Amino acid sequence: MKRLIIAGVLFVLVVAIYISSVIYITNSCDKANELLDKSISVYDKNYTAKNEAKKLKEYWDKKEKLLSVFVNHNRIDDIEQAISLLNVYAKREKDPLFYEYADTVKILIHQILEDTKITMHSIF
Repeated sequence: MKRLIIAGVLFVLVVAIYISSVIYITNSCDKANELLDKSISVYDKNYTAKNEAKKLKEYWDKKEKLLSVFVNHNRIDDIEQAISLLNVYAKREKDPLFYEYADTVKILIHQILEDTKITMHSIF
């Protein structure tokens, strides 16, 4: 009986950690998407989004350490690289590469969200 109780407690602990990691990843990616959308809208209006892109980079730098515990390091590095390049092009006026890297960041964040959805594949 003792082993069954210990197994039950461990199961509840694992499920709680998994659910909290999904919530953390979802909230972090949603906030990053909001900052990215704000950068795009400011760039559309002013043809520069230096401050907004900088806020996105600072936010991602703050979140990436804990995210790398839950998400593949390569995906985190790819997003960090794309955000860094987005910062470079956000300083230039009317540069179409800004939109290309904004789309790249958006796709990479979407991939993280898709990978963390609760499905039979992710559970087993």
